[in-house]
Amino acid sequence: MRETFPTPGPVLLSLRVPDGSIELEAVETDETDVEVEPLNEAAREALDSARIELRQRPGGGQEVVVELDDSSRRFGFLRQGPQFRLDIRCPRGAEVELKTGAADVEGSGQFAGLDIKSGSGDIAFELVEGEAAVKTASGDVSLGRVGEETTIHTASGDVDVAYAGGALTVYGASADVTIGHLLGPGSVKLASGDLSIGALEASLDAGTASGDQEIKAVSQGTLNLQSASGDVAVGVCQGSRLWVDARSRSGTTSSELEMSETPVEDEGPLVELRAATMSGDVRVFRAPARSDIEA
Repeated sequence: MRETFPTPGPVLLSLRVPDGSIELEAVETDETDVEVEPLNEAAREALDSARIELRQRPGGGQEVVVELDDSSRRFGFLRQGPQFRLDIRCPRGAEVELKTGAADVEGSGQFAGLDIKSGSGDIAFELVEGEAAVKTASGDVSLGRVGEETTIHTASGDVDVAYAGGALTVYGASADVTIGHLLGPGSVKLASGDLSIGALEASLDAGTASGDQEIKAVSQGTLNLQSASGDVAVGVCQGSRLWVDARSRSGTTSSELEMSETPVEDEGPLVELRAATMSGDVRVFRAPARSDIEA
């Protein structure tokens, strides 16, 4: 099944897919091309009730609706639910609203924003100009560059964000979280997962149970880092001032910088570090200057 719609204005992709794979490609075009392929017998039967249509949005632009989830059918242990392959080629700057049970999702090109709710499917997007909101159970989340606020809720899926230009919020159970560069304030709460941030230029509130925390380079902001049995390592950029309060009940604390409660330099941005762990180690080290860190 294939449909092509004229979409010269701002485009919203409203998608409902139970299972399978979804590939979205944002390119220089004024049309949206939708192609659906059923991957099993249940999907072929459900295809008759599929909805693929174009709607005009009240505020201008178009909404492309793809609903492949046939809620009227019931599938038990002896029969697999419908699985589809959905390919969409749309204009650059499209918004995405997606609900899926277990479909893997991949987006290439530039999108205006994301609002995704998923069960166990993996999610990967290259570039999001605006906000990105993702909720998933066990699927991995990989985002290249996000221009504004990023919010991710996950249970056991891992999270990888190369560049977050706004505020970042991540909640996870056993998820590992890797952030390349964070410009906005961050809040990360994890159970057994590890947290790694390459470059941090704002405040951060992070808490883990047994996971380690590593901030490779922070140039400014207030850091509140707490862990039960995980280690905490923080690199303070050359030229930044430091105020530190680091405590470990049974672990060790060490620093390449002066461990004092007053700034160690008279000028430069201030890093306020509060780190507390039960049995993990706390280490503070000197990182390269902010100008030497690639965005």
